[in-house]
Amino acid sequence: MLVGVGHVFDISSQVEDIITRVQPDVIALELDRSRLQALLSPDGQRGDLPFFHSLLASLQERIAKKYGVATGSEMAAAARRARDSAIGILCIDLDVRMVMTRLWRSIPLRKKLLFMVSGLTSLFISKKRVEEEIESFETEPETYLQEMRSTLPELYTILIDERNRHMAARLRQALDMYDSIVAFVGEGHTPGMEELLTDETLSLTVVHLSELRGDTWRDRLPEPAPG
Repeated sequence: MLVGVGHVFDISSQVEDIITRVQPDVIALELDRSRLQALLSPDGQRGDLPFFHSLLASLQERIAKKYGVATGSEMAAAARRARDSAIGILCIDLDVRMVMTRLWRSIPLRKKLLFMVSGLTSLFISKKRVEEEIESFETEPETYLQEMRSTLPELYTILIDERNRHMAARLRQALDMYDSIVAFVGEGHTPGMEELLTDETLSLTVVHLSELRGDTWRDRLPEPAPG
């Protein structure tokens, strides 16, 4: 099961309910081990981050505050529920420091300046604008991602495409050991990962962020086992 989440939304209860209802052999998270440890630490300490990662993290934190949550709260909730239920946890993402360092080095100076300006203007981004962008993506995800490929090819290749391939490969490897996996990844990864994981050898269910936020996700899950 591939579940699309948003790191700035209050969807922790939905994430926990999915784990409780499905009772998978293991859950997989769009995290590396260091990020998981940081999320679960009492003070949420992230340590020293590359500049570009700090910029993106700051933007996410500002948006998350508009929804009354901390960034990544849904991932932390998934990890805690799995731990409390004696369910294993797989960290399937690439090392974030390596990804961000490589991305920053690959971006031309002009685009670096644009990113820094965008980081400043994000101080004033409204909740309504966030909702409009999410709705745009959910309505036409392929169009949205194609625009990203065209205007920000470095960002798309390193942040989306390469990570999609890595995480999909990790999930296929895990299927050699586990019969049932629930993977929680950012909604922006679900179209590409669904394509990579769809074939006749794999039974795949996809739950999108819009279903979690609209409370229709239960329709995508099997009925709970009796008792």
